Amino acid sequence: MTDVRERILRKQLLKIAEERGYGSPEFRVAAVPITGSNFTSELFHATISAPGREDLNVFAKVAVMGEEHRKLIPNKMFEVEQYVYTKLLKTFKELEERHEVPEQHRLVAPEFYGYSESYLEEVIVLEDLSVGGFETYDRFRSIEWEYAASAVEELAKLHGLSLAFQKEYPDEYEEAKEVFKTNPYDIGEGTGTTEVMWKMIDQSIDMIREENQPRVRRLFNKSYNPSYLYSPIGKRMVIVHGDYKQANLMHKIDKNGKLQVIIIDYQTLRPSCAASDLLYFMFNCCDGKMRQQHYHQLIEHYYDSVTAVLRRLHLDPEEVFPRADFDEDLKEMLPHSLRFSVMMLPIFYVEQSDVRQVDSEGTIEAMADMIMNPSALCAQRLNELVDDCVRWGVV
Repeated sequence: MTDVRERILRKQLLKIAEERGYGSPEFRVAAVPITGSNFTSELFHATISAPGREDLNVFAKVAVMGEEHRKLIPNKMFEVEQYVYTKLLKTFKELEERHEVPEQHRLVAPEFYGYSESYLEEVIVLEDLSVGGFETYDRFRSIEWEYAASAVEELAKLHGLSLAFQKEYPDEYEEAKEVFKTNPYDIGEGTGTTEVMWKMIDQSIDMIREENQPRVRRLFNKSYNPSYLYSPIGKRMVIVHGDYKQANLMHKIDKNGKLQVIIIDYQTLRPSCAASDLLYFMFNCCDGKMRQQHYHQLIEHYYDSVTAVLRRLHLDPEEVFPRADFDEDLKEMLPHSLRFSVMMLPIFYVEQSDVRQVDSEGTIEAMADMIMNPSALCAQRLNELVDDCVRWGVV
């Protein structure tokens, strides 16, 4: 199907070239090898060239979800990301400029070049950060403190700006909530999707050491529906990322020797509590050793970073994001976050040899089939996480 999606992309590249005055353009397009981190789009690097013009290097996502796939998993991923780049990030920039936030403390995003919203042919085209030296973190390696701290600082900017957005643009915030309304994995009853999700959950629990299995199974009662993972909960709601992991970030060492992290994927934004993003990151990107050494330190670093963002936006942290509410949300989110990791870690750590592109009519069964042979690393990470949660009294 790559040829079909490349043709869809080339139509969008031609439109961008015309809009930017690239007369007689030429295009070089290369598909990005699939890694197991993405099941909704096919990814491409591309270059737009024209006589007398500097090459324009772009990164593009082309939707792969066909009609059957969309029936099984109703979502608004493509609409959400288009909204973020065309409206939300512009509003965030206005907030930063109005409050004179120093450049080094602003949320950085890839430059946005254009999109197509045609049904089944959605495309989004962005700056190719890899040309500037950015890279993604190896998903098979646990993150280290410097990376975690920088990633959490970016997350704090996203959350802090969303709180300012609620305060200063209440009508636009309500509009954003409508765009984000359908969660990205709204499980369709009667489609067989719930049964497959339960199969994934059972398979994951089988990897857990026998003495801990009963504790984990108690988290999943008979009425449990995996879509609850995406229900907005918490005392203090922000716009969360929803899939905050290494594959959706890029990093490099900047000219000052500091690690810079940039968020590159905004398909899963939704209202929820800030703790959901923070725990998602720590549960799915860290190994047991990292959490033992830095779990509480990272929580403190996150909250300090959010309060710094809010003060730069002339907001009182105790009014809009009090520590007591954040701590309560953290406590409430712990079992929810563990449920999610039990279900999804086999997907995050699927062996490269088992990865394949889910085709345009792919189903959730295709994703489940891909992880029938969970990796040893997955089992290790899952057991480390359960051990931590036992120690914390979560299960």
